Amino acid sequence: MFFLLLLTSVMSSEYLVCLLMRAQMLLFLGPEDSHSANTLNKTKEVDLKPADIDLFFNGTFYLDSSENFEPYLTELGVGYFLRQLAMLAFPIVTVARTCPAESSHPIPSLPDPCTWSIKTDAAVRTHVITFQLGEEVEDFTMDGRSIKTVFTRPSWNRLVEEQVGDTVNTTLFRDFFQDRMEVTMHVNNVTASSVFR
Repeated sequence: MFFLLLLTSVMSSEYLVCLLMRAQMLLFLGPEDSHSANTLNKTKEVDLKPADIDLFFNGTFYLDSSENFEPYLTELGVGYFLRQLAMLAFPIVTVARTCPAESSHPIPSLPDPCTWSIKTDAAVRTHVITFQLGEEVEDFTMDGRSIKTVFTRPSWNRLVEEQVGDTVNTTLFRDFFQDRMEVTMHVNNVTASSVFR
């Protein structure tokens, strides 16, 4: 029964398309050379106007690579079976930032009125969180933990998510660039990172 549920959820999402395309690329091009990948990840910083900043946040990002992810999940207390499923997944993350029409005289001291949402499609499960910056949101993580989350934006291209749970707390830093989103995850003394393109 579980296998049928898993198969049905994989077949009905864009996750399958991503997975098949990745498999074809690996078949034809071979595994990625880690030295060339490091040079490709270096993106020149650009000066942007405030209107252009939304272009960085709004979009769909596909997992390209991860480092130290299994130790991070272990430190979070994720069980073996769910950890193995997470290690096989190639999540698709969609970030959307929606702002009300700007008034003619914006007041800088007021909080950001924009509503954000982050949707993560990992084939087996899909998770959506909707929030405003600085607001505490109750949530259930993809691994089933009940948490309270606060998002902040300390710089124009960085979104910080602080998750407070009953047993463990974690912080996620999402850095947005023209060609990718880099995610750094911290729990206790363990750090993991992922690159999405």
